[in-house]
Amino acid sequence: MRLASYERRMAAGLLHRYLRTALLLGRMPSLLGREVFRTRALNQPTGALENAVLFVCDVEKCLESLAPLEQRLIAFCVLEDYSEWDAARVFHTNQTEISRRLGRTMDLLFETFCRMGLLQRLPEAEGCGEKMEEEEMNVRPN
Repeated sequence: MRLASYERRMAAGLLHRYLRTALLLGRMPSLLGREVFRTRALNQPTGALENAVLFVCDVEKCLESLAPLEQRLIAFCVLEDYSEWDAARVFHTNQTEISRRLGRTMDLLFETFCRMGLLQRLPEAEGCGEKMEEEEMNVRPN
């Protein structure tokens, strides 16, 4: 199943939020290494800090379910903002393969985020595939 680009953007947006939140908590995201440094989250109320920690832990659980190559692709292309062309050079493969893998990985992450309750599907996106199939069935060749 290939997701629409806005669903992939939603997943990428959540990953960028994860990166910012993890850095504010004084912890490098698990995909980029485990260095710990001084936090700037001390000004936040306790409830907000706890929510931020839970959010980071939930996203890390989702990322741990990916294969190591997919984790590296997410870290390189989404979190570090390198292009797919740069990733193809680093991973010694062609750009088409990187695009396909990254797309499948973003689709899988979106599904996982929805299952964990971190993202919600848009109502019009759920019935879109069924509606298109019905329309295709109703079209008759002349």
